[in-house]
Amino acid sequence: ASGGGDSPRPINPVPLTLASYESQPVTQDLRVINKVSQNLHAELMLRLLGKEKGTSGSIQGGLEVLRSFLIHAGIKPEQFVFFDGSGLSRENLVTPSAIVALLRYCHQQPWRQVYEDTLPVAGVDGSLSERFRGTSAVGQVHAKTGALSHVYSLAGYATAANGDHVVFSIMTNNDNMPTKKAIETIDQIVQTIVDYK
Repeated sequence: ASGGGDSPRPINPVPLTLASYESQPVTQDLRVINKVSQNLHAELMLRLLGKEKGTSGSIQGGLEVLRSFLIHAGIKPEQFVFFDGSGLSRENLVTPSAIVALLRYCHQQPWRQVYEDTLPVAGVDGSLSERFRGTSAVGQVHAKTGALSHVYSLAGYATAANGDHVVFSIMTNNDNMPTKKAIETIDQIVQTIVDYK
């Protein structure tokens, strides 16, 4: 027994918050990932996907959620193999038709505009800010770039001169063209789509 009127200490004191931070909405992070190809954020997003919607906040947990989503979107399992969130693994495989199917699926969803706004815009921002400058494609193409050594891609949405909205996916793989020539060739294909009347 303690004397002198000492009051007993609480067994579990209330924790004191020293600082807190509320992160931005996920859509803002998706803008960073897609607009400038922020690979670290893409890797972390895959883990977040696994933590929030899957079994664990691991690469494997995220890949399981991704696989289920793609199958739900109508993409056949034999059309893709992923090992990471950024696309940097040389073991990642996906067909252009799978990309087109995914983009079509996204365009039919209620959140389509939010998603499409995360993509770089030709001649305006992100990884397309310097591409298509001075052409009729400026502002008419919303697309994600992709590049590894001897692998280049561009996939997204284009509005043609006749008003058609076109979904496209263009990939080069294992070519021996210089980088500039490969990208120019992809851009010429997209420009042909935009100029179609």
